[in-house]
Amino acid sequence: MGRATRSVLAAGRVALCLIAGAGAAHAQGIWDDPAFALYRQAVEAMEHKDFARAADLANQSIAQYAGNVPAHYLCGQALAAQSRWGDAVAAFAKTTELYPGSFAAQRDLGLSYERLDKYEDAARAYEAALALKEQDDLRARLAFALFRAGQQPRAMSELKALAQRDTKMPEVWTTLGRLAYEAGDLATSEKAYAKAAALKDDGSVWFNLGVVRVGLKDLPGALESFEKAAQHEDVRKQAEAEATKLREAIRRERAPSSSVPNPPTRVDQQPRR
Repeated sequence: MGRATRSVLAAGRVALCLIAGAGAAHAQGIWDDPAFALYRQAVEAMEHKDFARAADLANQSIAQYAGNVPAHYLCGQALAAQSRWGDAVAAFAKTTELYPGSFAAQRDLGLSYERLDKYEDAARAYEAALALKEQDDLRARLAFALFRAGQQPRAMSELKALAQRDTKMPEVWTTLGRLAYEAGDLATSEKAYAKAAALKDDGSVWFNLGVVRVGLKDLPGALESFEKAAQHEDVRKQAEAEATKLREAIRRERAPSSSVPNPPTRVDQQPRR
């Protein structure tokens, strides 16, 4: 169960306790009204991971009180838990319509759009959430959504902002490295891939770092990168082949006719969802 789900359940329990306390002095409180009684049952269903029942009860609560913001949000959570992303989008969108100031609803709307591969819509939702609360993980998601939407300049801007904060997310650095490489900025790409490799020992990251270093004519650095990449099964054969070429190139480096080998093909990496 995600943090957002736990938050809405906690909120439901707090509200229940407050209303229950008031109920000691009154025979019936607002919590006993149909809309809120149904919402309380929906919260309990979510706690028991009965997501289909939770969504049904949340919808029954909404039928009693159309403006029930927590019920709309809980419904979205229950639908998302069932991977019903289109329905989840509708529920979260309604939540944000009723309560534009909900960071959680804006964020989860973006996440649901992502699952539908609607990256421009996801980016808009993430931007709305970030306008309410700054969060590095979410800004990274915004950058990746922009990247997938084909908006590379905007994605690069967001990634550079995270890099300036010395983010510890390897995916930020690998995506920055890829975009810089494609833009011909090998120096920035090298720094980004080196940072990613320092944060996470990953074969494709080391391989890509080797590719960039060949482009920069840093053959010893490239050889070191390919040797580290060769320690990983997923790129071992390709890395070993490149390392062999580089050892020969370095051995002949001082020969008048020697030349720096062309950079091999980079291993593309898609940013995480």
